[in-house]
Amino acid sequence: MKTTTLTFLIFALLICMGCSTSKTIPSQWVSADFKNQKIDRLLVYANTEDTNLQVEFENKVALSLTKQGLSPLKMHVIFPEISYKENRTQEEINQFALECKNKNINKVLLASRKSMIVDTVNTKSLHNYFNTLEPLKLGKTDVNSLVYDKKEIITYTLEAAVYDIGTTSEDKPIATSTLKAINPKSLDKLKEEFLDAIVLLFKNK
Repeated sequence: MKTTTLTFLIFALLICMGCSTSKTIPSQWVSADFKNQKIDRLLVYANTEDTNLQVEFENKVALSLTKQGLSPLKMHVIFPEISYKENRTQEEINQFALECKNKNINKVLLASRKSMIVDTVNTKSLHNYFNTLEPLKLGKTDVNSLVYDKKEIITYTLEAAVYDIGTTSEDKPIATSTLKAINPKSLDKLKEEFLDAIVLLFKNK
C-alpha cells in the first residue's frame, strides 16, 4: 500500500513539474533625485512600432497618474510627428530633448520592451524521466537517438525609465520600474501588470 501511494505521489509531482508556469517579477530603482524632486510636466512615451498600442498605453498611464495628482502629457498628442524608430542618433535624441524643454517638459517616462527571449527546454515529464535512465543500461547506447518532450519558455522584460531632461544632459534614468514575465498567460494581463508597476513607482509622489 505504501509503495502504491509513493508511486502515485512521484507520478503526480512529475506531472506538476512538467506544467508550464506563469511568473512575473517586478522590481524598482529610484535615485535620490527622483525621491526629492517634484514630478511635473511628465511626458509619457510608449516606445513601440504599434501605434494603436502606443496610444492605448499612453492613455492608460496618463489616466492612472492623473488620479494620483500628477499632470502627465502624452507623446502621441504632444509630438504626433515623431514616429517609432528602432535606432536613433544622439543628435536626434538631443533635438527631442530640446523640443521638450521648449514646451516646458522636464521629465520623460519611456516605456519599452527591453527583451523577449524564447528558450526551448526539456519538460520534467514521466516520459523524459525514463529517457534519462536509458543511458544507464549495460551496453552501448546512442544518446542522440533519444527523443524528449520539449516546451518553450518565453521571458519578457518590460521597463519604464524616467529621465530628467530639465537639469541634466546625461542619458541616465533617475528611476526605473522593471517587470520580468515568464510565460505570461495573457499579453493583455501583462500590459495591466506593467501599468500597475509604473503606477507604483509614482505612488506618494
